[in-house]
Amino acid sequence: MKMIVALTSLAISVVCASPAGAEPDDANDDAGFIASLRQSSITFASEQQAIVAARAVCGLINNGESGLQVVKELQSDNAALTLDGAAQFAAIAANAYCPAQLKTSKS
Repeated sequence: MKMIVALTSLAISVVCASPAGAEPDDANDDAGFIASLRQSSITFASEQQAIVAARAVCGLINNGESGLQVVKELQSDNAALTLDGAAQFAAIAANAYCPAQLKTSKS
């Protein structure tokens, strides 16, 4: 359990380090998100499915779910994701699609 908390905290820390003025720009965010996934060696069945899942991460955060809950949700929906992979995916997704939302929720 300590590992889950540590990974989730790490993922949220990475996300919160994003540029404060970042705002979503659909096409650029999608391309940047996919590039970040590839750079992190996270594989996915299709780009569109990965983008939909990433945007769902922001919805979960907006609904008040904790980082740990988001990671668990990602894992339950994507059996191929390890705990570390789910935490990385959540961090990359939030950084690409809802960095301001995370900055607000951290305060």
